[in-house]
Amino acid sequence: MDQLVASPCSNPEMPLEDVLAAYSEIGFRKFEVFTSWVGSAFDIDADPQGYLGVGGRRGMSFTSLHLPPVTDDLETSIARAVRAAEFARALGVGVVLYKADSRDNYVKAAGAVLDAAERLHLTAVIQNHAGTAISTGEDVRAVLRGVGDERLKALLEVGHFHSVGISWREGCELMAGRIALVHIKDQIGPQSVPFGTGEIDLPGLFEHMRSTGYQGDYVVEMEVTDRENTLRYLTDAVEYIRANCL
Repeated sequence: MDQLVASPCSNPEMPLEDVLAAYSEIGFRKFEVFTSWVGSAFDIDADPQGYLGVGGRRGMSFTSLHLPPVTDDLETSIARAVRAAEFARALGVGVVLYKADSRDNYVKAAGAVLDAAERLHLTAVIQNHAGTAISTGEDVRAVLRGVGDERLKALLEVGHFHSVGISWREGCELMAGRIALVHIKDQIGPQSVPFGTGEIDLPGLFEHMRSTGYQGDYVVEMEVTDRENTLRYLTDAVEYIRANCL
């Protein structure tokens, strides 16, 4: 379980105390922090000690955090992203997800965000995500090439690559030498399904990542249609990964 991280996207309706309790009961000890849209979102202007206390009571640490996106209001949005990175460092986070609303803004803001991440001893990653500025393989190539800074790493978002017809193997090739975090789902087409019932070769993914020397985290995500069964499916997912992937 050391490499497995729970994601609040699986139960976006749950407040923080409830989601940490549920995921801790399943066996997770790591949690990815969202800063918007989910019921467990963290407020980057709040005292991080409060969140550390909540996590500590459930035996949970915080390992990665989604920065607020950079927008055309570059000065203000970069300042918020940097503020969020400082908040992440105070939580003990090691990886921050760098986001922007366009490929151009990724490139324009990268220097400031990467400088802040370096100062704070954080790893900044870009994330492929269907329907965003980085959806396709060409988007990944364009942003990495446009930024042109080896400090910028990548998050291999297995499910969202699958949703746009890109296999995790192709994703690994696109992001070769850059992968610092992996998000995993099983899917049929674009639809999340219980682990082991879909089209994604998760055992093969783990084997491949080990062969590359990857020792980072795998964030487990579940966005099934029958959401009332999510916690049971997450329990099953952990058992599936333990038996077939680790």
